[in-house]
Amino acid sequence: RKKSEAEASLQKAINHYHHSDEPSIHASAEKYGVAYSTLRGRLKGRVSREVDHHKMQVLTEYKENSIVRSCERLDEWGHPARMALVKSMAEAIVARR
Repeated sequence: RKKSEAEASLQKAINHYHHSDEPSIHASAEKYGVAYSTLRGRLKGRVSREVDHHKMQVLTEYKENSIVRSCERLDEWGHPARMALVKSMAEAIVARR
């Protein structure tokens, strides 16, 4: 499943758990096809992996896309970017902060 579909199913399972007459993590997880351990963790306050890792990123999505565009432009010109160049571009962006 796609991440968005899995997250939507998880939210439905959380809502089902909170609004059912007899809340059961197992029943809610089974009904919406999500892992019991994942549902249990979310109900205890754990956040999704995507949200948790987002705060660890050094570059914004916009800045990452600008590096990708630069690499694509270099490739079109017949000079594919090497990893060292990509790394130096990222370091230059971070240093400008």
